[in-house]
Amino acid sequence: MPCAEIAVNPDAFQMSSFETLPLTFDASDIVLPGESIATAIAQLVQVDTGVDYAAGRVGAVAVAGTELTQTVTALLPRKRYRLVIQFQVAVGKVWAPYLMIECPQ
Repeated sequence: MPCAEIAVNPDAFQMSSFETLPLTFDASDIVLPGESIATAIAQLVQVDTGVDYAAGRVGAVAVAGTELTQTVTALLPRKRYRLVIQFQVAVGKVWAPYLMIECPQ
């Protein structure tokens, strides 16, 4: 099943390696009337290796209406990450918004 990948605003976010933050995507602009988000999955990809950095995700994606929240922690200093939250709103309609995370320290 194909999915559509879209960037979010802001397109990049700075986060310290010492922080643990819930990052929320508001999908209200792309979820049409009559559609709903049942489940969602997240990947936190370390950009330089292309590997999912599972150690940086705390728990599963929380879904509250059209808001999708993934808690991120323990990033490696001087690395970049792409947080992708993939969700389905209807048969054959899958979205995958992403946020670039910069970890300078």
